[in-house]
Amino acid sequence: MHDIRAGLATNPALPDHLFAHLARTGDECVRYDLTCREDLTEAQARSLRAYDDVDLWGLVAHAKVPWAEVPRDTPDLVLAAVRAGTAPEAAVRELAAHPDPEVRAELVDHDEGLPPDVLAALARDPDPTVVERAAEVPELPADLAAELARHPHVVVRLSLAANDRVPPLLLAALLADGGRPAPTRCGACHRRAAGCADHTPGIRRIRRVVATNPAVPPAGLEAFLDGEEAEDAADAEGRADAEDGAAAEEAARADAAARARTAWLCADIAERTDLPVTFQARLAAHPAAFVRKALARNPSIGEALMRRLADDPDPEVALAVAENPAVPLDRLTMLAGRRRLPREPLPRILAATHAELTKLARSRVAQVRALVAARPDLPPALVERLAADADIGVAQRIAPHPGLAEDRLVELVERHGPPVYGAVALNPGCGGALLRRMAGDCGSVRKALRTIAAHPALPPDVVEELLTDPDPRVVRAAAAHPALPVATMERLLGHAADVASAGS
Repeated sequence: MHDIRAGLATNPALPDHLFAHLARTGDECVRYDLTCREDLTEAQARSLRAYDDVDLWGLVAHAKVPWAEVPRDTPDLVLAAVRAGTAPEAAVRELAAHPDPEVRAELVDHDEGLPPDVLAALARDPDPTVVERAAEVPELPADLAAELARHPHVVVRLSLAANDRVPPLLLAALLADGGRPAPTRCGACHRRAAGCADHTPGIRRIRRVVATNPAVPPAGLEAFLDGEEAEDAADAEGRADAEDGAAAEEAARADAAARARTAWLCADIAERTDLPVTFQARLAAHPAAFVRKALARNPSIGEALMRRLADDPDPEVALAVAENPAVPLDRLTMLAGRRRLPREPLPRILAATHAELTKLARSRVAQVRALVAARPDLPPALVERLAADADIGVAQRIAPHPGLAEDRLVELVERHGPPVYGAVALNPGCGGALLRRMAGDCGSVRKALRTIAAHPALPPDVVEELLTDPDPRVVRAAAAHPALPVATMERLLGHAADVASAGS
């Protein structure tokens, strides 16, 4: 009965007296579903708070608890009220002065526009974990960002290096040398009176993080990568001279990890749209396929490079080209004839002109026609054309289109049978009679019942029939259906209570 209760807990037509009944069942998951209802009233929220296992934080975070009733002795709840906008500014200032640094750090995470003086105070907090969070704030003023770029702790500069709202020139300085003066504290030494003898590894981490920041100017990136690769090679050579046996194996693993880190760095950089053509060509020849894949999605690469990547031996790279908004249509058509492409609308298809769509809809390649059918704003003539397509893949893509008349949906069902039921049930115009027919004829394609059970036009008697389906997700969807009669809800909950009492 849990699935029925869970479905009823999310049913928008659930009456108040049954809400209270569900809350009393003792099912913690059901109570959680009740707390997450968008239409939860203040009175219902208050009734839920009577139970020890209720998600009180969730109620406060969703502004379902008035500020006057939020327990002040629980910082997490006060923070949730700040995030929900129900707490006054005085509460924000109290949290900013809280003795626990974790609470002060959480206040930064809950930022919804902290008062400037409060943000400044947190950015100058004596605990670096608090300052680290402050350095991530998008609205960080430029003068405060410049101050944090000189912070002695590595973790603060790392957070600042990842903030894409930091002024580009400041990021360029961090890329060059990690910032001046050099940091003097890191995670390994900030609790000790004597710091580490060398913070070079921390400076290297700062430079690596800032290199992936899309706001850093591209001018120094290629030189930075050259330096990283040279340093990795020098480290590998040093380890090879010094190690043998089991230690050599460990050194080999360290070298592989270093190369992988540099490759992921290249993949992040490959997503930038402001890279010089020569830099793009270098990344297109990278030995790691995931770097070439990141570049293949980049709409700024030229057509020649895109065509080259479309012929990449790694299928994931070619697939990424298909997802590029600027891919030439002839290349996309070629890829569709060779590989299985995503079901969701591709960016290039979404941007295609009417003439291009018309041409693609007449393609001899069924997957190309299916790509067109997935576009949600097709002209009516193309909707009709694709609805008459004999290919089942095209039918599955066009069936959810809201421009299809119900008689066309019936034709799709008659032509293709159960394999299109799930797609047809996604169409908002699908009528009750057709839904009834599909619900009784799913056969082996029972997954479609989950979609059918959630359709708003499903007749109430069919909803009730699906409550006994062996698939718990179908049962849950049926119990959550707003067409389910209140009398049925009452009967179900009465039966659930009988089962519970019998079990005890």
